[in-house]
Amino acid sequence: MANGDRAVGPTPDSDDEAALLRPLAFAEGGGLPLALWVALARALSGHPWTAQDVSVFRDRAGELLVETRTPEGVAYRLRARGARSGERQTQRAVTNALLAEVPLDETGHRDWSAAAPYIVDHLAAHAAAAGALDEMLDDAEYLVHADPRGLLRALNIPGSSQGTVRRSVYRASVHVHATATLPERRDILAVDAARHGETGLARELSRGRPWRPRWATGTMVHPALRFTRTGSGVDAAACTVIDGHPHAVTGCYDANVRVWDLVDGTERLVITEDDGVYALDCVEIDGRPHVVTATCSGSLRVWDLDTGAERFALGGHKGWIHAVCCTVIDGRPHAVTAGEDRLVRLWDLVDGSERARMPGHTEDVRAVAITEIAGRPVAVTGGDDTTVRLWDLEDGVERTVLTGHTSAVHSVACTVIDGIPHVVTGSGGEHAARVWCLTDGAQRAVLGGPTSWTVAVSCYERDGRPYVLTAGGDCTVRVWDLTEDTERAVLTGHHGYVDTLACTVIDGRPYAVSGGHSAPPRVWDLSDAALPAGHKGHTATVQVVDAVEIDGRPHVVTGGDTTIRVWDLADGTERRTLPHGHRVEALACTTVHDRPYAAVGGCCGVARVWDLAAGTGLRDLPGPDRRVETLAWADVNGRPYVVTSDQDRTVRVWGLDEEVKHPIHSDRTRSAVRAMEPVTVDGRPHLLTGSDDAVLRLWRLTEKGRRVTATVHTGHHWVRALAGTVLEGRPHALTVGGNDTAVQVWDLTDGTLRSTLAGHPAGVLAVACATRGDRTDAVTVDAGGTVHVWDPVPARLREKVALPTRAQCVIAVGQDLVIGMGDDVVVLDRDH
Repeated sequence: MANGDRAVGPTPDSDDEAALLRPLAFAEGGGLPLALWVALARALSGHPWTAQDVSVFRDRAGELLVETRTPEGVAYRLRARGARSGERQTQRAVTNALLAEVPLDETGHRDWSAAAPYIVDHLAAHAAAAGALDEMLDDAEYLVHADPRGLLRALNIPGSSQGTVRRSVYRASVHVHATATLPERRDILAVDAARHGETGLARELSRGRPWRPRWATGTMVHPALRFTRTGSGVDAAACTVIDGHPHAVTGCYDANVRVWDLVDGTERLVITEDDGVYALDCVEIDGRPHVVTATCSGSLRVWDLDTGAERFALGGHKGWIHAVCCTVIDGRPHAVTAGEDRLVRLWDLVDGSERARMPGHTEDVRAVAITEIAGRPVAVTGGDDTTVRLWDLEDGVERTVLTGHTSAVHSVACTVIDGIPHVVTGSGGEHAARVWCLTDGAQRAVLGGPTSWTVAVSCYERDGRPYVLTAGGDCTVRVWDLTEDTERAVLTGHHGYVDTLACTVIDGRPYAVSGGHSAPPRVWDLSDAALPAGHKGHTATVQVVDAVEIDGRPHVVTGGDTTIRVWDLADGTERRTLPHGHRVEALACTTVHDRPYAAVGGCCGVARVWDLAAGTGLRDLPGPDRRVETLAWADVNGRPYVVTSDQDRTVRVWGLDEEVKHPIHSDRTRSAVRAMEPVTVDGRPHLLTGSDDAVLRLWRLTEKGRRVTATVHTGHHWVRALAGTVLEGRPHALTVGGNDTAVQVWDLTDGTLRSTLAGHPAGVLAVACATRGDRTDAVTVDAGGTVHVWDPVPARLREKVALPTRAQCVIAVGQDLVIGMGDDVVVLDRDH
């Protein structure tokens, strides 16, 4: 196959031949199949070409063409692409012609499932080049059927405001739905549409599916996201350009250095080091892109990114190398490295020589950045000794020591503010980043805001203004305007700590790569960072969910971060946010004398009863400084009580009278109770518990004490969750154990195992029961992000719903399912 822009072989000698070749000049991928070649030739020339005309010309002009065999037949393209005159107008004609080739269904809409593979794969590229992609995004079915890789690349071209939202919907979970089946992609896209507030689009996408999103919160979605790369987390990242295309280079604890395209995540190259790679940076040597990698065992190597070949190794460091930064000094590429041996070293990357060795730090050096002060190259380093130090790279002399941090400095990034060089530093034990002036050493600002430690910072410029990204333990990336020292945006969606950041520019727009040891990398277009995101809710994982009626309307109550939130089930309106003060781990709702109450527990032994109608605390349930594992409402002699189980294996029974400061019962159990639910057995109220010893126990509670009336040994490793229901007129329990991939169904009257709901592809995390008339469904959620709906006694799977990400909890409320998925709340209703 020939390459280059110059055509080889014969050239067309007539207008007709030029007209027949013109469609191939715009062909994508392997080329056009004959049928589409004919259609485009007609559309671009206005002449009624036939398949025979094109076939005859194909045979005569064979030296101009490249044939590619595909599963669907032969495709054709030009051997030498040549110039594309009038591209935008021509691409519009190509787009319209391809759309005309999509068959219509019985309703008169395009049947994308019957579209030619070339159209499914490449229509997005043509539409984007024509400026018509937003029109394509209006068709929900196109979003479902389009080739994800091709559409993702096309989505990087900015569009209208409507297009911006739909682009964000598609990108939000493209790393999940790109490899999903079409029904799964429908489900995932529909949930993401609801998370963006696009409920109409969600209904369109859910067409033909058994469940559809009614509403969802969108804390975890943001329009600045371009994609999330699947696979392991990252421990180091840098950006570069290879063959004219922007790429990211990421290092990981698994010793692999991955080079991948920043537009669609396609992996170009994998370099394997001899140990975990925790620092790297990119540089150009002899006109070719290279990366300098550093490992936890002290290896330091330079690699050619075109070939993946090692250029040379740099020896000298002892122990873990924490930081690498590259620059150009006197026209030659250099690297500054530092690590566990407390030394800062300067290397010439042309010949591999060590130019300087700079002692001064008294503990590990964690970070390095390079800037210029008064025309001289300067390295800025930070380390475990809490100091930030400046080094003159021409003479290797320490210039300044900046003090003020109270814990180890994990990251440094340099920028220019008002024409003056500055550095931004992040410290592992502080909830803020600091901004320092490098000419006088003064601290200019403290950038607070993260709810946890800040360990990563990276600077960039937009419209002539300096900005910095900060990240750390709250799993977010925050955008700060350094001219005004104000927070401009919070980028959400990571499911792990973010401790790696890298910025670059693509087509004049600032981009960032973020990730962490347990957080796969995400790519962001920072020009869109300030755009409004989805409907916000919890700022940490939604751990528990329940429902109750308030003012005659069903409401959902959710617990996550340090709050409980009350939502109108019908439309998702947030009615109340109640501060618990500590992370919420347990929640149960009930109605007492027509008033809705919620019992809430969490870490640090804090438990409380809330009046949900008034939004006030009814009473505290004081306990030891131990986590409340679970709680439930129980009937004790006809009166409602709260039962709590603590991490110290103590079960306490509390009345609602706030004058009574102590529980009516407080008993130490043999094994910690992890789950509990009120049930009725033999016409009497009981409390069903599941414990670490994998035993179900039925408790009969009275004001005088408690009595175990039955026990069931489940065979689980331990009981994670349970749900009670009535099947065939008898009380049953569904149990989830440890990391089991099956759910057991138990008859509580005689303790027999009725069935096992097996076949989940990942561990089951939650279970609930839904009753409609005489039908009872078991609903399970697995760690892979799939909701399963079962007929419980025959253990028959009825339906599955794919979610964008892992869910932690689920309940059934009438015809609806309410799911805690990451930080978001999702409500699904049955499509009747």
